[in-house]
Amino acid sequence: MKNCPNCGQEVQDEEKFCEHCGEKLEGAETVSAEAGATGAETSAAAESSELGANADHAVSAATATEAAPVEPQASYSYAQTLEEAPAGKKGMKLLIPVVAVIILLCAGFFAFGKKLLSGGVALSTEQKFLHYQEKYLQDKMDAMVALGFINEDLKQSSDMTLTGEIEGSDEMNKYLKDSQIQLKYDMDAEKNSFIVNLSAKIMGTDVVEGFADYRDGKIGFAIPVADEHYYRGDLKTIMKNLTEQDIVAPDLKKSAENRKRLVEISKKYGDLLVGSMNKDNLTVEKKEFTLENLKEKYTGEVYVFKPTEEDLKNFYEKLADTVEKDSDLESLLEDVYATSTWDSALGMGDAETPKDQLSELAKEIRDNAADTAKEMADNEFQWQIAVVDGDLRQVLLSTKDDSFSLEIAKKGKTVTEQINVVSSSSENMYLKNSYSVKDKMLEGSISGGNGVLDVKALEYKIDTTKHSALMPYGTYIVHDPMGMGAKFTLTVSDGEKDSSNHEIVVEGLEKYQMPFSSAKINLNTTKTGTATLPKEEEVDISNYSQEDFEKLSETIGNGLVKVAATLQGELAG
Repeated sequence: MKNCPNCGQEVQDEEKFCEHCGEKLEGAETVSAEAGATGAETSAAAESSELGANADHAVSAATATEAAPVEPQASYSYAQTLEEAPAGKKGMKLLIPVVAVIILLCAGFFAFGKKLLSGGVALSTEQKFLHYQEKYLQDKMDAMVALGFINEDLKQSSDMTLTGEIEGSDEMNKYLKDSQIQLKYDMDAEKNSFIVNLSAKIMGTDVVEGFADYRDGKIGFAIPVADEHYYRGDLKTIMKNLTEQDIVAPDLKKSAENRKRLVEISKKYGDLLVGSMNKDNLTVEKKEFTLENLKEKYTGEVYVFKPTEEDLKNFYEKLADTVEKDSDLESLLEDVYATSTWDSALGMGDAETPKDQLSELAKEIRDNAADTAKEMADNEFQWQIAVVDGDLRQVLLSTKDDSFSLEIAKKGKTVTEQINVVSSSSENMYLKNSYSVKDKMLEGSISGGNGVLDVKALEYKIDTTKHSALMPYGTYIVHDPMGMGAKFTLTVSDGEKDSSNHEIVVEGLEKYQMPFSSAKINLNTTKTGTATLPKEEEVDISNYSQEDFEKLSETIGNGLVKVAATLQGELAG
């Protein structure tokens, strides 16, 4: 065994790169297992406390949409981003590589509600720098789950029924009365099962009913009004016969396992970023600071990470080495996305395998490391955060001319959070959310604009103690940003028989030369669903040829044409 000269973690003798931080290991000395354990112990990250899902915690969910991350793509090209930027507009493009790294780090805990930094009892300055930002995003995720915007359960089901009516149009209401669209679903990840029923009714008449399911590698479907059979077959066999390609069938049972794997992957890249920081490029000072856009002053700890050109170059090179050898990420991409086999099977060309994509990404990062590092250093890139009593109040990524910032101000029970983008090459933009909680009710508004045209995008009043299958109870109001008087109101409340109503009312439509003044749509959802499998005779389609599927499509199509003709006659009568 030997130790990594960079992070001290124990690695195998034959390894050329550290699996923990990506450091090249050529020439590293072999050490004893005891010495390796000591090195690992000193580099442990700090343990983060778990957060409860109470009302005070849930208040922070309202801003989750402001900082929602984009899943990183394996084929992301730093070089392409830099090359495609307009000439002479370097400021914002310099933030792209760093923001991309941050997204990569955030994806794991933000998407799955887990802790990035864990396992230690004391935080270093470098670890604190990431920890405060991770904790802020983690709070958002926890609150979104607590409020009911996100459902992490491996078993979910609901019946969703959509109805509507129009004010001022008797002719349209004649058709809408006793009409509905209903979706029933039942998902059980542990059984690798997903069942969906879709039906429609017009003026009290059942028009169509369809069934679809995926259970443990087999897909099935039935449309009884068009054909009296339930067609079902092995997905891998079907795709192999039709395309001569081997695909990876979805495995819902792996969802919980993949969450844990992504957490470990995120921790690896978090450790890599922490490893690029030191006492020379990361400073911390307790002092007064100002939230420039919210016009608030606080005293707290201000961390400034200002890497040198050499620091940045080393980081990108280590990042490239880590990505290139990241078998965990490669395996996860294969399990979750099955990119190459699905693209090829669906006739979208021969896509690269996850291994090839990661190799290409690593090459692009490595080839551009020196140029990117120099440009960022020349433009004085720095990453600053400010913390008051352990709570994040500011994140600021900036160059000489451009910046991206998050500001968080607190006055009593009122919290205001604002994202700001200042650019020398385009319009400045901001998005602000101000909210407070009182008697378990979360009230607030979201607004945004460019400082000239400012719009209040949403007003909300949310019950933090109750939610439907989709979202928290309460009222959500959107006003017409053009100022013509239209108003969109969503009210989530109790429905009949332990269900929930999501009533959408759009008012002021006559001001847009519409033939009616308002429209109302209601989506009723149940807490548990009643989706079922079809009762029709089962037909195995595993070995169907292209010609067989064409004949089946024609049969079902003819059946639907007959249904449509019958319906048209009934409506005309």
